[in-house]
Amino acid sequence: MKQFTLQRYSKLSQPHIFQISTDVENFHNIMPNYFKSLDVLEENKYGKIVNEKINFLGITIQIKTKHVIVYPNIHEIYIMTGPLKGSSFIEFYDEKDNGTVITIDVTLRFNNFLKLFPFLQNFVVKKMSKTMDEFVICAEKSWQMISS
Repeated sequence: MKQFTLQRYSKLSQPHIFQISTDVENFHNIMPNYFKSLDVLEENKYGKIVNEKINFLGITIQIKTKHVIVYPNIHEIYIMTGPLKGSSFIEFYDEKDNGTVITIDVTLRFNNFLKLFPFLQNFVVKKMSKTMDEFVICAEKSWQMISS
C-alpha cells in the first residue's frame, strides 16, 4: 500500500472545477486519453457505482468504482475492481486566491502483477501526478469552451 497527497491550483472557481470533476457521466469528454467511457450502473443518495473503461499503463481496462460526492467540495472515489482494487482518491476543492486548490489524498493498493514489480508502483505514482496536471489544463480549457 502506498499513501501520498497530490495538490494543484486551478484558476477556475471552486464551483466550476468541482462541477467538472464530479460530472461522472461526461468526464470522458474532459480527458478522453485516459477515460474511454463511464457508465453509471447504480445511483442513490450514497453515491454512484460506475463502470469505467480507462487507459491504465497503456492498456485499456474496465474497472468498477464508487463515487461519493459531498457538496460543496469533496469527491471520494473508491476502486472496487481491477489491479488497484481497494484504492481510494479523496479529493478536496478549496477556494483560494481567485481560484481553487485541489488536494487529493491517495491510498493505492497494488494487486495482481503490480504487487510483484515495485518499479511499476513508483511509475503509477508519477503517472497520477502527471494526470492531475493534465486534468487541470483540460478542465480549464473545457470551461473556456463552455463559457464562450
